[in-house]
Amino acid sequence: MKIINLSEKKDKSTKRVSLCYKLEAIIGNYHLAGAGLDDIETLYYDSDMGIDDAISLSKDKIVAYFLENESFAFVRMDLLTKLKADTEEFDIKYIPVKNFETEVLNKELLEEYFDKSRKIEWIDDDFMNDDSIEFDYEAFEIIESGIKYLNPKHFSVNQLISSLNA
Repeated sequence: MKIINLSEKKDKSTKRVSLCYKLEAIIGNYHLAGAGLDDIETLYYDSDMGIDDAISLSKDKIVAYFLENESFAFVRMDLLTKLKADTEEFDIKYIPVKNFETEVLNKELLEEYFDKSRKIEWIDDDFMNDDSIEFDYEAFEIIESGIKYLNPKHFSVNQLISSLNA
């Protein structure tokens, strides 16, 4: 969990806050699920929420996923500007996406931000949807076993999160 300094003075009474505290308590209308964990943190946002209301933890309220100890996040484009402004004092790299379902990510992009020691099963499954590609029986057997995997050429944020949670 990253901590920031809210005080202009550099003395022993320096106050520090986490990303979770900043978004939930200072800004409001946010809920950061999984805060303090090193893995995946899900950010929910509801602009219509009252000050004493709890945010509905539904898929339509998810605006970002923070990964790698809050070093980068996939964020919906419609909230990118606001989230950047709300977290400007944190050193977070943002990867904007239109939504979390569209397969716009690839292995090469992910490796720019992601710890390569993570165990992700990579299987190019394009042969299943393209008759011009030779059928890969070995890959098909692995896929049929139910293992969570990603296609290195294209995958969505939701597919990545599902794979990491496996």
